[in-house]
Amino acid sequence: MQLRKRGAILIFCALSVVGCATGTQDKGHVLESYYRALHDTEPHGVETLRPRSEEEQAAIERFVSFYSTYTEDNIKRNIRDLYASGAYYRDSFVERQGIDSIEAYLIQGAHIMQDLTFDLQDIAVHDGNYYFRWITRFSQKGRKDDITHLPGVSHVRFNKEGMIIFHQDFWDAGVIYEKLPIVGFFIRWLKKRI
Repeated sequence: MQLRKRGAILIFCALSVVGCATGTQDKGHVLESYYRALHDTEPHGVETLRPRSEEEQAAIERFVSFYSTYTEDNIKRNIRDLYASGAYYRDSFVERQGIDSIEAYLIQGAHIMQDLTFDLQDIAVHDGNYYFRWITRFSQKGRKDDITHLPGVSHVRFNKEGMIIFHQDFWDAGVIYEKLPIVGFFIRWLKKRI
């Protein structure tokens, strides 16, 4: 039992050092930007889609269609029909502002993943906030037999033209970290012992 505690403490310390060494100057800034983006896109403060309108349905369908075909070609061809030029995007890894930055990040993801499918489970709408619950299935390039199922939720806000102005993805980054060679070993080891 004492060995388990020491191992867990050692792993916690190692992960803390790695976490503290990566982007410490930006940690407060990221949350500041997130809350500012939430405030700036507040549905009561900007014009949004009319509930249950054809425009609202078309915006939802564009979102689902875009993420259902997650390839570089699809991203390049359709991103400007989905995101407003100054859109805000955030997930478990990054924060991006502006369509060019969002496009570059999504294309980078398409290069890392293969056989990606996006399975929309359901949609909830509340006062101009759209919540898409989904499960993605993918494998990393070069590791086709190692398929990952990743559940998550996207919180999205559209402007009155049906373009995304705010997009926050919520998903468990630990699922990805477990796949990494060194960090993944320690995370899997720790999960078995806790």
